[in-house]
Amino acid sequence: MDYTQMDLKWQNMMAGIEAQVPFIRQSPHVVYEQVRDRLALKKAPSRVYLVGCGDSWYCGMATRLAFEAWAGVPTEAMQALEFSRYSCAYAPKDALVVGISNSGRVSRTVEAIMMARARGVRTASGTSAPDSPIAKEADVALDLGYAERRFAPGTSSYMASLLLEYCIALHIAEVSGRMTATEVRAKLEEIASLAGGMQKTLDVASPILEALGTRAGLTDQLIFIGGGPNYGTAFFSMAKMFEAARVHAAGQELEEWAHEQYFVTDKNTYTFVISPPGASVDRAREQLWAANERGSTTVAFCDAADAETAVLAKVPVPVYGGADEVLSPLTYCLPGELFAFFYAVPKNLVMLGFDDPHLKEVNFQQIFNSRMVSLDPSSERT
Repeated sequence: MDYTQMDLKWQNMMAGIEAQVPFIRQSPHVVYEQVRDRLALKKAPSRVYLVGCGDSWYCGMATRLAFEAWAGVPTEAMQALEFSRYSCAYAPKDALVVGISNSGRVSRTVEAIMMARARGVRTASGTSAPDSPIAKEADVALDLGYAERRFAPGTSSYMASLLLEYCIALHIAEVSGRMTATEVRAKLEEIASLAGGMQKTLDVASPILEALGTRAGLTDQLIFIGGGPNYGTAFFSMAKMFEAARVHAAGQELEEWAHEQYFVTDKNTYTFVISPPGASVDRAREQLWAANERGSTTVAFCDAADAETAVLAKVPVPVYGGADEVLSPLTYCLPGELFAFFYAVPKNLVMLGFDDPHLKEVNFQQIFNSRMVSLDPSSERT
């Protein structure tokens, strides 16, 4: 297929995927300086809550361990409703709540920031809309800082959200004394150095995933599984299928697949196993074996040098860069984005189904105009 002649919206999606490489190459130090200057913590919080909806929740799932590994602070990635309506009531006053909303208008995430701030808990927002409700409600508003902002399933915005949360984790680590300024700079350089591997991943994985996306049918089951930092990547990959192709897909935690989706896996299932080197690669290999036993088309997103994992997959997809597992979501999100693109475009699908005005109207009402509550459940704020 000639992808240079595709619909403008699909050009937007591919542009967003490709823009992540220069963003990571150029932005880590700039984003960190913004976090250090604007957030300006004097001491480490006792706890961190990373809240959001959709991709903005998944980026918290992906970066949570960085806060614990680098800063030594207990950290939870929470769906915004779960935080605002439940956990916020028990959050310690010296915690930090980070709410991510690209548009700045997602009702539940704005509500989470409002609720935390009303209780006297410090809040920070990450958004690309500096005049948005979440920017105004938070104690500190941080700009996601990415350039590729045309309508399409979120890719650059997700990468920017990951980087922002990694930088917040580094700021806390420096403030607490667990990392020196020199060590922080080295970590930022490490992040920037991943850009070369990201580009090679896009170059090498694209023809593999183009063939796979063309082959996979509309009635096939699509299941993405990952553990640790890539539990979030599995859900993010699932979300790209909803957004790009409006087809059923599932994201699942690596271990839980054996307890749940295993029983509905068959020859009509594509099982994507996110398998970076690290603490759970051995379990990823076992799950690939089991999915093969069920007749599934198994796909491994694995390190390009990891022959032991690749040989277990019917379709190995190499990922380059050799990132530390804590940083691996920056590179391992790319294959899922590419697969969603190459699955949807040849089938002439409409991203998000927004050719249906009523579908769009109801969705926007649910996300952007939902009733928000304050600490007093009897009061309302919209």
